[in-house]
Amino acid sequence: MKDELYKKELWITIVFSALLMLFGHFASVFVMFPSLKGGMMWGFPVEYIVPILMGWFGLMGVCIAMALVCNKFDDDMEAYAKTQGQEVMSDKTGGK
Repeated sequence: MKDELYKKELWITIVFSALLMLFGHFASVFVMFPSLKGGMMWGFPVEYIVPILMGWFGLMGVCIAMALVCNKFDDDMEAYAKTQGQEVMSDKTGGK
């Protein structure tokens, strides 16, 4: 159980770090793929409005998802810690 929780924590960290970097630096997509430039969205050039929207709303969505996932992970860690605490208490009392 402990190893699974550590692996889950690492994957959560890796996935959300990548998502935060992607959404926070979305303008780099237009630098890497210049052919995406030139379009218009709501009267603004796509290479300007899309990174702003991804930065505002995309990061907000990622942060909400990260908060939910991390809260669930904290609940799993607390449940594991409680089971470990009960095992320690039963060892100290001789299984009573």
